[in-house]
Amino acid sequence: MGGMSKAAQRAYTAIRDSIIGGAYAPGMHLTESELAEIVGVSRTPVHDALLRLKADGLIEMQRNQGARVKTYPDRDIDEIFELRAYLEGYGAELAAHDISDEDITQLEKLANEMEALGRVQDTAGLYEFARINSSFHKKIIEASGSVLLTSLLSQLIDMPLVVLKEHSWRGRANQHRSNQQHRNIIDALKSHDPKWARSVMYGHIISTRPHPESKP
Repeated sequence: MGGMSKAAQRAYTAIRDSIIGGAYAPGMHLTESELAEIVGVSRTPVHDALLRLKADGLIEMQRNQGARVKTYPDRDIDEIFELRAYLEGYGAELAAHDISDEDITQLEKLANEMEALGRVQDTAGLYEFARINSSFHKKIIEASGSVLLTSLLSQLIDMPLVVLKEHSWRGRANQHRSNQQHRNIIDALKSHDPKWARSVMYGHIISTRPHPESKP
């Protein structure tokens, strides 16, 4: 966050965590004065933080209407996951070439944590699963060694956390399958098989796309 003051960075982190964590729901109106009071900073760093969050795609700002947590139409959600599938598939392919044993160990630890949650039934459990899942995917992109890919995917990987309140998530019903797919991804990376890693990652992302809320 180069160029931002410490106060703006603090405001950015606090507001972003509240959006991703579900405290600020999609469509919710955000006022600089209220946010400044909550975070404990002045309005100027809050304004700077909101501009950064707008660039991240988490909020929208319109003249004379202030800021709102951004909502994503179904078409946009589908596009986000299509992009993730292509880009993360490529990232897994890159990572498979020379991923370290340490990275594999960390991925296995994250996979263990997701499996230990069991079948989540409530919103809090779902968010926790999604948070660990995001860490799993980010670790693979980090292992790809591509700074550009990391930058392109930084907001897309967290996006499912933002839209969970508006959409049911196929991972809710297919959590066991998702965990199995994580193990397949790890096996492909362990084998240093780039094409296998790309294929299983692509299929994993596509199979866990959110969709409009419906009865289970």
